[in-house]
Amino acid sequence: MTSGPRTPARAVSGRRVFYGWWMVAGLAVTELVSWGVLIYAFSVFVVPMSAELGWSTAQLNGAYTTGVAVSGVVAVPVGHWLARHGARGVMTAGSLLGVAALLTWAHVHSPVTFYAAFVLAGLAMAATLYEPAFAVTAAWFSRHRARAVLVLTIAGGLSSTVFVPLTGVLVGAYGWRTTLVVLAGVLGLVTVPLHAGLLRRWPSDIGAHPDGRPADPEPPSRPDTTGGAITRLASFRWFTLGIVSHTAGKLAVTVILVAYLAGRGYSLPQATLAAGAVGAFQVLGRLACTALQPWLPAQRTAILLFVAQALALPAPLLTTGHTPAATGTVITLVVFFGLGYGLPDLLRGTLLVDYYGPRHYPRINGTLSLFVVAARAAGPLLAGLAVTVLGGHSATLVAAAALTAIGAYALHRAHRAFTTEATG
Repeated sequence: MTSGPRTPARAVSGRRVFYGWWMVAGLAVTELVSWGVLIYAFSVFVVPMSAELGWSTAQLNGAYTTGVAVSGVVAVPVGHWLARHGARGVMTAGSLLGVAALLTWAHVHSPVTFYAAFVLAGLAMAATLYEPAFAVTAAWFSRHRARAVLVLTIAGGLSSTVFVPLTGVLVGAYGWRTTLVVLAGVLGLVTVPLHAGLLRRWPSDIGAHPDGRPADPEPPSRPDTTGGAITRLASFRWFTLGIVSHTAGKLAVTVILVAYLAGRGYSLPQATLAAGAVGAFQVLGRLACTALQPWLPAQRTAILLFVAQALALPAPLLTTGHTPAATGTVITLVVFFGLGYGLPDLLRGTLLVDYYGPRHYPRINGTLSLFVVAARAAGPLLAGLAVTVLGGHSATLVAAAALTAIGAYALHRAHRAFTTEATG
């Protein structure tokens, strides 16, 4: 039997592994590093930078917010680039921009330079985090897409566990400026070779089909399936509302949870342990949603968990202090808040592709990302306003529960609308 150069890429059994899984493995490593360095490490630098430079926390956090805002603004053009050219070039360029941002940050002496560094960092975020990585899984996987996205989101979720303590150790040993240079080296040496050397655009480029098997049928056809037409569909708008509402609610709770628990009389270690447990349950929720898919569709699992979140978030308000009954309601909040916390990212990487197919996914996900970034900024802002105006955190929990319930309803409406559009 003869075999051409493309045969290994098609193989799905025996000794060969489908090339898409090699890309997922590489992207899991780069997502771990990119999220850890560009997103989570920032919190460790606030105190030493403020001590040395005399800048306020507001000034420091403002630069980070600027970077996040830039990532949202450029998400749409990045999505268009991904659709036309694939992820290889943009993710490699994003890694290099991240290195430049960290090296600029390491040498800042003025706020202007600091904010300029985070403009670069924002460009790097848009080009290296979940959005372009999900574009790869959308193109290379069909039946196993949920599993591939799960691997990436677990890696991203674990990045804080790795890089926050690691950055703390490095800052304590070498100072914050040297630590930034070290992190720039890690980012460059790990992510640039993997992005440049491993990523490919479509399975057909190497003679393969998604999943390494014969191509699955495309989603139901539409009269006009351009990216612009998709973003005008009722299903897409409902889906966007669901993701945005949930994101704003969960971020509002995230920024006040430790303070809320401490205010009820729990010690700081107890409060931070509860907040940290949310991350562990986040991974469990993603695993459960993926494992249940053969029996329970992902959107239904998400709706059920969002409803459970909406009921659990205000549960501690039924008690006071830190009695055993109060602790029970707090545990309920932590468990269900955590189980649903990471599902929006999972849905963006799976359900959005299931609805509209992989061809236009980078464009429509870029459009969605613009609204998601706005929600990430709005959630903490609303929480801060609620605390300032009302003098407590109770209103934030109630508002977050309402937003989560809206998210569940919107996902339900999105699926109904999509079913109508697909059969109409």
